[in-house]
Amino acid sequence: MNQLQARPPQKEPELSLWRRYRNSVKARRATTIAFYILPIIVLLSLMFTVFTRAPFNPNEGKPVKSDVQKSVPATGPAPGKRTNDLNELVSQVLNDMSAHSWDEQYHTTLINWRKSDVNQVNCGPNHCDQRGHSTRKDSLNDLRLLENLYWYKDRHPGDTSMDAYIQRLLPTTQQEWGHTVQNKGWIYFTLLRMRDFSHDTAYWSQTLLGWATAEYKLLDPKLGLPHGGVDSSAGSDKFRLQDGYRVDHALETSLALVDAGTRFHHPEWVDAGKRGADVVIKQAYNKQYHLFGRIYILSDPRFGNNKLLDTQARMGETGQEIEALVRTGVYTHNQAYLSLAKEMLDNLQTSPLRDTTNGGFHFKLYLGPYQGYKTGHLDTSIKETRQLHVLIATHLANLVFNNRWAGLEHDLVQVATQRLFLPAPVPGFSYRVKPDGAMYPCKSCKTAPQLEDWITSEADNIALEAMQTVLSARQQLFPDA
Repeated sequence: MNQLQARPPQKEPELSLWRRYRNSVKARRATTIAFYILPIIVLLSLMFTVFTRAPFNPNEGKPVKSDVQKSVPATGPAPGKRTNDLNELVSQVLNDMSAHSWDEQYHTTLINWRKSDVNQVNCGPNHCDQRGHSTRKDSLNDLRLLENLYWYKDRHPGDTSMDAYIQRLLPTTQQEWGHTVQNKGWIYFTLLRMRDFSHDTAYWSQTLLGWATAEYKLLDPKLGLPHGGVDSSAGSDKFRLQDGYRVDHALETSLALVDAGTRFHHPEWVDAGKRGADVVIKQAYNKQYHLFGRIYILSDPRFGNNKLLDTQARMGETGQEIEALVRTGVYTHNQAYLSLAKEMLDNLQTSPLRDTTNGGFHFKLYLGPYQGYKTGHLDTSIKETRQLHVLIATHLANLVFNNRWAGLEHDLVQVATQRLFLPAPVPGFSYRVKPDGAMYPCKSCKTAPQLEDWITSEADNIALEAMQTVLSARQQLFPDA
Protein backbone atom coordinates (compact mmCIF):
# COMPACT_ATOMS: atom_id res chain seq x y z
CA MET A 1 0.00 0.00 0.00
CA ASN A 2 1.54 3.24 -1.11
CA GLN A 3 1.59 5.56 1.66
CA LEU A 4 1.74 9.25 0.72
CA GLN A 5 3.85 11.12 3.21
CA ALA A 6 2.65 14.73 3.96
CA ARG A 7 5.30 17.44 3.56
CA PRO A 8 5.94 19.08 6.85
CA PRO A 9 5.04 22.78 7.04
CA GLN A 10 7.97 25.16 6.35
CA LYS A 11 8.78 28.00 8.77
CA GLU A 12 8.39 31.49 7.40
CA PRO A 13 11.74 33.39 7.23
CA GLU A 14 12.16 35.68 10.30
CA LEU A 15 11.73 39.41 9.55
CA SER A 16 14.77 41.67 10.06
CA LEU A 17 14.79 44.35 12.77
CA TRP A 18 14.53 47.07 10.15
CA ARG A 19 11.55 45.41 8.45
CA ARG A 20 9.78 44.97 11.75
CA TYR A 21 10.43 48.67 12.50
CA ARG A 22 9.00 49.65 9.09
CA ASN A 23 5.89 47.54 9.71
CA SER A 24 5.35 49.09 13.21
CA VAL A 25 3.30 52.27 13.26
CA LYS A 26 4.05 52.82 16.97
CA ALA A 27 7.83 52.60 16.51
CA ARG A 28 7.79 55.08 13.67
CA ARG A 29 5.65 57.45 15.69
CA ALA A 30 8.05 57.24 18.73
CA THR A 31 11.02 58.02 16.49
CA THR A 32 9.32 61.10 15.12
CA ILE A 33 8.57 62.36 18.63
CA ALA A 34 12.17 61.69 19.74
CA PHE A 35 13.59 63.74 16.88
CA TYR A 36 11.55 66.71 18.07
CA ILE A 37 12.09 66.30 21.86
CA LEU A 38 15.81 65.41 22.01
CA PRO A 39 17.16 68.81 20.80
CA ILE A 40 15.00 70.55 23.40
CA ILE A 41 16.43 68.36 26.18
CA VAL A 42 20.02 69.02 25.05
CA LEU A 43 19.39 72.79 24.88
CA LEU A 44 17.90 72.87 28.38
CA SER A 45 20.86 70.92 29.77
CA LEU A 46 23.35 73.35 28.26
CA MET A 47 21.47 76.35 29.63
CA PHE A 48 21.39 74.83 33.12
CA THR A 49 25.13 74.21 33.07
CA VAL A 50 26.03 77.69 31.89
CA PHE A 51 23.77 79.68 34.16
CA THR A 52 24.17 77.72 37.41
CA ARG A 53 27.89 76.99 37.37
CA ALA A 54 30.23 79.14 39.54
CA PRO A 55 32.30 81.78 37.71
CA PHE A 56 35.57 80.68 36.18
CA ASN A 57 38.32 80.26 38.73
CA PRO A 58 41.83 80.47 37.24
CA ASN A 59 43.21 78.51 40.20
CA GLU A 60 40.73 75.66 39.86
CA GLY A 61 42.48 72.35 39.67
CA LYS A 62 45.78 73.71 40.94
CA PRO A 63 47.20 72.32 44.18
CA VAL A 64 46.53 74.41 47.29
CA LYS A 65 49.63 75.39 49.22
CA SER A 66 49.95 73.55 52.48
CA ASP A 67 50.39 76.76 54.52
CA VAL A 68 46.95 78.11 53.57
CA GLN A 69 44.20 76.35 55.49
CA LYS A 70 40.65 77.20 56.45
CA SER A 71 41.00 75.37 59.74
CA VAL A 72 43.75 74.06 61.95
CA PRO A 73 44.73 70.38 61.83
CA ALA A 74 42.89 67.84 63.94
CA THR A 75 45.82 67.87 66.37
CA GLY A 76 45.47 71.63 66.99
CA PRO A 77 43.56 73.37 69.78
CA ALA A 78 39.85 72.72 70.04
CA PRO A 79 37.65 75.30 68.25
CA GLY A 80 36.42 78.04 70.55
CA LYS A 81 38.62 77.03 73.48
CA ARG A 82 40.41 79.80 75.35
CA THR A 83 43.41 79.16 77.56
CA ASN A 84 45.01 80.88 80.56
CA ASP A 85 48.34 79.23 79.76
CA LEU A 86 50.36 82.09 78.27
CA ASN A 87 53.05 79.80 76.89
CA GLU A 88 50.44 77.68 75.08
CA LEU A 89 48.75 80.82 73.77
CA VAL A 90 52.05 82.19 72.41
CA SER A 91 52.64 78.87 70.64
CA GLN A 92 49.15 78.88 69.11
CA VAL A 93 49.47 82.42 67.77
CA LEU A 94 52.97 81.93 66.35
CA ASN A 95 51.92 78.71 64.62
CA ASP A 96 48.90 80.46 63.12
CA MET A 97 51.08 83.32 61.89
CA SER A 98 53.49 80.80 60.41
CA ALA A 99 50.58 79.23 58.53
CA HIS A 100 48.66 82.32 57.46
CA SER A 101 50.62 85.58 57.75
CA TRP A 102 53.14 85.26 54.91
CA ASP A 103 52.60 87.39 51.81
CA GLU A 104 54.09 85.45 48.88
CA GLN A 105 53.69 88.43 46.55
CA TYR A 106 55.77 90.92 48.55
CA HIS A 107 57.73 88.48 50.77
CA THR A 108 56.50 90.27 53.84
CA THR A 109 53.99 89.83 56.65
CA LEU A 110 50.33 90.36 55.77
CA ILE A 111 48.41 93.08 57.57
CA ASN A 112 45.57 90.70 58.43
CA TRP A 113 43.62 87.59 57.34
CA ARG A 114 40.01 86.55 58.00
CA LYS A 115 39.13 83.82 60.45
CA SER A 116 36.16 82.80 58.30
CA ASP A 117 38.24 82.59 55.10
CA VAL A 118 42.02 82.93 55.38
CA ASN A 119 42.29 83.57 51.64
CA GLN A 120 40.75 87.01 52.25
CA VAL A 121 43.60 89.20 53.46
CA ASN A 122 44.52 92.82 54.20
CA CYS A 123 40.88 93.55 54.96
CA GLY A 124 39.34 96.92 55.73
CA PRO A 125 35.71 97.89 56.29
CA ASN A 126 35.04 98.09 52.55
CA HIS A 127 37.37 95.62 50.90
CA CYS A 128 39.56 92.53 51.30
CA ASP A 129 42.41 91.52 49.00
CA GLN A 130 42.68 87.94 47.81
CA ARG A 131 45.70 85.99 49.01
CA GLY A 132 48.47 86.36 46.45
CA HIS A 133 47.10 89.67 45.19
CA SER A 134 47.95 92.17 47.94
CA THR A 135 47.49 95.89 47.40
CA ARG A 136 49.20 97.18 50.58
CA LYS A 137 51.74 96.21 53.23
CA ASP A 138 53.21 97.41 56.53
CA SER A 139 56.86 96.57 57.19
CA LEU A 140 56.54 97.30 60.93
CA ASN A 141 54.90 93.88 61.21
CA ASP A 142 58.06 92.19 59.93
CA LEU A 143 60.22 93.75 62.65
CA ARG A 144 57.90 92.80 65.49
CA LEU A 145 57.29 89.30 64.21
CA LEU A 146 60.98 88.46 63.80
CA GLU A 147 61.57 89.83 67.30
CA ASN A 148 58.84 87.55 68.68
CA LEU A 149 60.16 84.52 66.81
CA TYR A 150 63.66 85.08 68.21
CA TRP A 151 62.17 85.71 71.65
CA TYR A 152 60.24 82.42 71.54
CA LYS A 153 63.33 80.54 70.40
CA ASP A 154 65.39 82.13 73.17
CA ARG A 155 62.86 80.84 75.70
CA HIS A 156 62.78 77.39 74.04
CA PRO A 157 66.37 76.79 72.90
CA GLY A 158 65.72 73.18 71.90
CA ASP A 159 62.63 73.98 69.81
CA THR A 160 63.35 74.23 66.07
CA SER A 161 59.72 74.66 64.96
CA MET A 162 60.17 78.36 64.15
CA ASP A 163 63.52 78.09 62.36
CA ALA A 164 62.10 77.89 58.84
CA TYR A 165 59.88 80.92 59.42
CA ILE A 166 62.82 82.89 60.84
CA GLN A 167 64.91 82.12 57.76
CA ARG A 168 62.05 83.12 55.47
CA LEU A 169 61.50 86.44 57.26
CA LEU A 170 65.10 87.41 58.07
CA PRO A 171 66.21 88.73 54.63
CA THR A 172 63.15 90.97 54.32
CA THR A 173 63.54 92.34 57.84
CA GLN A 174 67.24 93.04 57.47
CA GLN A 175 66.61 94.84 54.19
CA GLU A 176 63.83 96.96 55.72
CA TRP A 177 65.31 97.59 59.17
CA GLY A 178 69.05 96.95 59.06
CA HIS A 179 69.71 100.65 58.41
CA THR A 180 66.52 102.21 59.73
CA VAL A 181 66.31 105.87 60.75
CA GLN A 182 62.53 105.91 61.28
CA ASN A 183 61.65 108.48 63.90
CA LYS A 184 59.65 106.31 66.29
CA GLY A 185 61.25 105.80 69.67
CA TRP A 186 59.66 102.42 70.39
CA ILE A 187 61.64 101.00 67.45
CA TYR A 188 64.85 101.45 69.48
CA PHE A 189 63.58 99.28 72.34
CA THR A 190 62.34 96.66 69.86
CA LEU A 191 65.79 96.58 68.23
CA LEU A 192 67.36 96.09 71.67
CA ARG A 193 65.29 92.95 72.16
CA MET A 194 66.12 91.83 68.62
CA ARG A 195 69.82 92.14 69.45
CA ASP A 196 69.51 90.14 72.65
CA PHE A 197 67.19 87.38 71.46
CA SER A 198 68.73 86.81 68.02
CA HIS A 199 72.23 86.53 69.52
CA ASP A 200 73.46 88.44 66.47
CA THR A 201 74.84 91.18 68.70
CA ALA A 202 77.16 92.80 66.18
CA TYR A 203 74.55 93.25 63.42
CA TRP A 204 71.78 94.70 65.57
CA SER A 205 74.15 96.80 67.69
CA GLN A 206 75.27 98.46 64.47
CA THR A 207 71.62 99.07 63.61
CA LEU A 208 71.02 100.63 67.03
CA LEU A 209 74.05 102.91 66.66
CA GLY A 210 72.95 103.99 63.19
CA TRP A 211 69.45 104.77 64.40
CA ALA A 212 70.62 106.81 67.41
CA THR A 213 73.17 108.73 65.33
CA ALA A 214 70.49 109.68 62.81
CA GLU A 215 68.00 110.71 65.50
CA TYR A 216 70.56 112.90 67.25
CA LYS A 217 71.22 114.78 63.99
CA LEU A 218 67.50 115.52 63.62
CA LEU A 219 67.22 117.35 66.94
CA ASP A 220 66.49 121.03 67.14
CA PRO A 221 69.39 122.16 69.39
CA LYS A 222 67.23 124.78 71.11
CA LEU A 223 64.17 122.65 71.75
CA GLY A 224 65.96 119.32 72.05
CA LEU A 225 63.37 117.60 69.85
CA PRO A 226 62.84 116.72 66.21
CA HIS A 227 59.77 118.55 64.91
CA GLY A 228 58.14 119.75 61.70
CA GLY A 229 55.06 119.02 59.62
CA VAL A 230 52.95 116.37 61.27
CA ASP A 231 49.70 114.59 60.35
CA SER A 232 46.80 115.00 62.73
CA SER A 233 46.10 111.25 62.62
CA ALA A 234 46.78 108.08 60.65
CA GLY A 235 43.21 107.93 59.32
CA SER A 236 41.71 109.05 56.03
CA ASP A 237 40.38 112.24 57.68
CA LYS A 238 43.85 113.47 58.65
CA PHE A 239 45.10 116.98 57.99
CA ARG A 240 48.65 118.32 57.90
CA LEU A 241 49.90 120.59 60.68
CA GLN A 242 52.62 123.10 59.89
CA ASP A 243 54.98 122.46 62.81
CA GLY A 244 54.64 120.12 65.75
CA TYR A 245 55.37 116.62 67.01
CA ARG A 246 53.74 113.35 68.01
CA VAL A 247 54.09 113.25 71.78
CA ASP A 248 54.68 109.50 72.18
CA HIS A 249 57.29 109.41 69.41
CA ALA A 250 59.13 112.46 70.79
CA LEU A 251 59.15 111.19 74.39
CA GLU A 252 60.25 107.68 73.46
CA THR A 253 62.94 108.95 71.07
CA SER A 254 64.32 111.23 73.79
CA LEU A 255 64.40 108.37 76.29
CA ALA A 256 65.99 106.09 73.70
CA LEU A 257 68.80 108.62 73.21
CA VAL A 258 69.40 108.68 76.96
CA ASP A 259 69.61 104.88 76.93
CA ALA A 260 71.74 104.70 73.76
CA GLY A 261 74.09 107.43 74.94
CA THR A 262 74.66 105.57 78.20
CA ARG A 263 74.95 102.18 76.52
CA PHE A 264 77.26 103.23 73.68
CA HIS A 265 79.22 105.97 75.54
CA HIS A 266 77.89 109.08 73.84
CA PRO A 267 77.31 111.68 76.60
CA GLU A 268 76.06 114.21 74.05
CA TRP A 269 73.17 111.86 73.24
CA VAL A 270 72.37 111.55 76.94
CA ASP A 271 72.26 115.33 77.42
CA ALA A 272 70.13 115.85 74.33
CA GLY A 273 67.73 113.07 75.28
CA LYS A 274 67.25 114.42 78.80
CA ARG A 275 66.55 117.90 77.44
CA GLY A 276 64.01 116.55 74.94
CA ALA A 277 62.22 114.40 77.54
CA ASP A 278 61.97 117.38 79.89
CA VAL A 279 60.40 119.49 77.14
CA VAL A 280 57.80 116.83 76.27
CA ILE A 281 56.87 116.28 79.91
CA LYS A 282 56.48 120.01 80.45
CA GLN A 283 54.43 120.60 77.29
CA ALA A 284 52.27 117.49 76.90
CA TYR A 285 51.83 115.83 80.31
CA ASN A 286 48.45 116.43 81.94
CA LYS A 287 48.81 116.64 85.73
CA GLN A 288 45.07 116.22 86.35
CA TYR A 289 44.81 112.83 84.67
CA HIS A 290 48.56 111.95 84.82
CA LEU A 291 48.63 111.06 81.15
CA PHE A 292 50.16 112.40 77.93
CA GLY A 293 48.20 113.83 75.02
CA ARG A 294 48.92 112.92 71.38
CA ILE A 295 49.99 115.95 69.31
CA TYR A 296 51.63 119.19 70.35
CA ILE A 297 51.74 122.07 67.85
CA LEU A 298 54.51 124.63 67.90
CA SER A 299 52.94 126.77 65.18
CA ASP A 300 50.06 126.43 62.76
CA PRO A 301 48.08 129.21 60.99
CA ARG A 302 44.75 127.49 61.67
CA PHE A 303 45.16 126.14 65.18
CA GLY A 304 47.60 128.48 66.89
CA ASN A 305 50.94 128.13 68.61
CA ASN A 306 52.51 126.22 71.49
CA LYS A 307 49.65 124.11 72.73
CA LEU A 308 48.46 120.52 73.00
CA LEU A 309 46.15 120.14 70.01
CA ASP A 310 45.16 116.48 70.10
CA THR A 311 44.23 115.79 73.72
CA GLN A 312 43.42 112.10 73.35
CA ALA A 313 45.14 109.74 75.77
CA ARG A 314 45.04 106.29 74.16
CA MET A 315 45.99 103.18 76.04
CA GLY A 316 48.36 101.72 73.44
CA GLU A 317 50.46 104.87 73.38
CA THR A 318 50.26 105.24 77.16
CA GLY A 319 51.68 101.76 77.64
CA GLN A 320 54.60 102.45 75.30
CA GLU A 321 55.38 105.71 77.11
CA ILE A 322 55.45 104.02 80.52
CA GLU A 323 57.55 101.13 79.19
CA ALA A 324 60.15 103.55 77.81
CA LEU A 325 60.26 105.42 81.14
CA VAL A 326 60.78 102.17 83.07
CA ARG A 327 63.39 100.66 80.74
CA THR A 328 65.42 103.87 80.51
CA GLY A 329 65.02 104.61 84.21
CA VAL A 330 66.33 101.18 85.20
CA TYR A 331 69.26 101.08 82.75
CA THR A 332 70.44 104.64 83.40
CA HIS A 333 69.44 104.73 87.11
CA ASN A 334 67.26 107.77 86.48
CA GLN A 335 64.84 107.99 89.39
CA ALA A 336 62.87 110.84 87.82
CA TYR A 337 61.75 108.59 84.96
CA LEU A 338 60.87 105.75 87.33
CA SER A 339 58.91 108.14 89.55
CA LEU A 340 56.89 109.41 86.58
CA ALA A 341 56.10 105.84 85.49
CA LYS A 342 55.00 105.04 89.04
CA GLU A 343 52.78 108.14 89.12
CA MET A 344 51.11 107.19 85.83
CA LEU A 345 50.45 103.59 86.87
CA ASP A 346 49.15 104.58 90.31
CA ASN A 347 46.58 106.82 88.68
CA LEU A 348 45.64 104.32 85.97
CA GLN A 349 44.43 101.97 88.69
CA THR A 350 41.62 104.38 89.58
CA SER A 351 41.33 106.24 86.27
CA PRO A 352 37.97 106.53 84.47
CA LEU A 353 39.75 104.58 81.73
CA ARG A 354 39.67 101.45 83.89
CA ASP A 355 36.86 99.12 82.75
CA THR A 356 35.50 97.76 86.01
CA THR A 357 32.88 95.62 84.24
CA ASN A 358 34.84 93.79 81.55
CA GLY A 359 38.39 94.35 82.80
CA GLY A 360 41.29 96.17 81.25
CA PHE A 361 40.84 99.65 79.84
CA HIS A 362 38.47 101.59 77.65
CA PHE A 363 39.76 102.98 74.37
CA LYS A 364 40.66 106.60 75.18
CA LEU A 365 40.11 109.67 77.35
CA TYR A 366 40.09 113.33 76.27
CA LEU A 367 42.42 115.39 78.47
CA GLY A 368 40.99 118.62 77.06
CA PRO A 369 38.45 119.82 74.49
CA TYR A 370 39.03 118.29 71.05
CA GLN A 371 36.98 117.07 68.07
CA GLY A 372 33.83 118.48 69.67
CA TYR A 373 34.32 116.51 72.92
CA LYS A 374 34.71 118.07 76.35
CA THR A 375 37.48 117.50 78.85
CA GLY A 376 37.09 114.11 80.49
CA HIS A 377 35.03 112.52 77.71
CA LEU A 378 35.52 108.76 77.79
CA ASP A 379 35.31 106.57 74.67
CA THR A 380 33.97 103.18 75.78
CA SER A 381 32.98 101.91 72.34
CA ILE A 382 35.77 99.37 71.83
CA LYS A 383 38.45 97.39 73.57
CA GLU A 384 41.69 97.78 71.64
CA THR A 385 44.38 95.07 71.66
CA ARG A 386 47.07 97.77 71.72
CA GLN A 387 46.20 98.28 75.40
CA LEU A 388 48.42 95.25 76.05
CA HIS A 389 51.34 97.68 75.89
CA VAL A 390 50.11 98.60 79.37
CA LEU A 391 50.55 94.95 80.40
CA ILE A 392 54.19 95.14 79.27
CA ALA A 393 54.74 98.36 81.22
CA THR A 394 52.94 97.08 84.31
CA HIS A 395 54.91 93.84 84.46
CA LEU A 396 58.23 95.68 84.11
CA ALA A 397 57.21 98.20 86.76
CA ASN A 398 56.16 95.38 89.09
CA LEU A 399 59.70 94.00 88.85
CA VAL A 400 61.04 97.39 89.96
CA PHE A 401 58.43 98.30 92.58
CA ASN A 402 57.89 94.92 94.26
CA ASN A 403 54.59 93.95 92.59
CA ARG A 404 52.92 97.23 93.48
CA TRP A 405 50.40 96.72 90.63
CA ALA A 406 50.02 92.94 90.82
CA GLY A 407 46.21 93.22 90.69
CA LEU A 408 46.33 95.39 87.58
CA GLU A 409 48.72 92.98 85.89
CA HIS A 410 46.48 90.00 86.68
CA ASP A 411 43.49 91.92 85.33
CA LEU A 412 45.27 92.66 82.06
CA VAL A 413 46.36 89.03 81.65
CA GLN A 414 42.72 87.98 82.04
CA VAL A 415 41.64 90.56 79.47
CA ALA A 416 44.28 89.28 77.05
CA THR A 417 43.27 85.63 77.36
CA GLN A 418 39.51 85.88 77.94
CA ARG A 419 38.43 89.02 76.07
CA LEU A 420 40.94 89.96 73.38
CA PHE A 421 42.10 86.52 72.27
CA LEU A 422 40.03 84.94 69.49
CA PRO A 423 40.41 81.15 69.81
CA ALA A 424 40.89 78.35 67.26
CA PRO A 425 40.37 77.69 64.47
CA VAL A 426 42.69 80.46 63.28
CA PRO A 427 43.64 81.68 66.76
CA GLY A 428 44.89 85.22 67.26
CA PHE A 429 44.07 88.82 68.05
CA SER A 430 42.02 91.43 66.22
CA TYR A 431 42.70 95.16 66.17
CA ARG A 432 39.58 95.75 68.24
CA VAL A 433 36.63 93.94 69.78
CA LYS A 434 33.50 95.04 71.62
CA PRO A 435 33.99 95.79 75.32
CA ASP A 436 32.79 92.31 76.31
CA GLY A 437 35.16 90.60 73.88
CA ALA A 438 32.64 89.90 71.09
CA MET A 439 33.80 90.51 67.53
CA TYR A 440 33.32 94.07 66.38
CA PRO A 441 30.51 94.58 63.83
CA CYS A 442 31.39 95.64 60.29
CA LYS A 443 28.32 97.47 58.99
CA SER A 444 29.86 98.19 55.61
CA CYS A 445 31.11 94.64 55.00
CA LYS A 446 29.48 93.34 51.82
CA THR A 447 29.74 89.62 52.58
CA ALA A 448 28.93 87.48 55.60
CA PRO A 449 29.98 87.41 58.34
CA GLN A 450 29.44 91.10 58.84
CA LEU A 451 32.10 91.23 61.53
CA GLU A 452 35.68 92.43 61.70
CA ASP A 453 36.76 88.82 62.03
CA TRP A 454 40.27 89.40 60.77
CA ILE A 455 43.36 88.52 62.75
CA THR A 456 45.88 91.37 62.48
CA SER A 457 49.66 91.06 62.55
CA GLU A 458 50.06 94.21 64.64
CA ALA A 459 47.65 92.98 67.32
CA ASP A 460 49.17 89.50 67.30
CA ASN A 461 52.68 90.87 67.72
CA ILE A 462 51.80 93.31 70.50
CA ALA A 463 49.98 90.52 72.37
CA LEU A 464 52.95 88.19 71.88
CA GLU A 465 55.34 90.86 73.20
CA ALA A 466 53.11 91.32 76.25
CA MET A 467 52.82 87.61 77.04
CA GLN A 468 56.51 86.93 76.48
CA THR A 469 57.33 89.90 78.71
CA VAL A 470 55.29 88.32 81.49
CA LEU A 471 57.01 84.98 80.87
CA SER A 472 60.61 86.18 80.71
CA ALA A 473 61.22 89.86 81.40
CA ARG A 474 63.40 89.80 84.53
CA GLN A 475 66.60 88.82 82.77
CA GLN A 476 66.07 91.49 80.11
CA LEU A 477 65.44 94.25 82.65
CA PHE A 478 68.12 93.11 85.11
CA PRO A 479 70.69 91.21 83.00
CA ASP A 480 73.18 91.01 85.87
CA ALA A 481 70.68 89.71 88.44
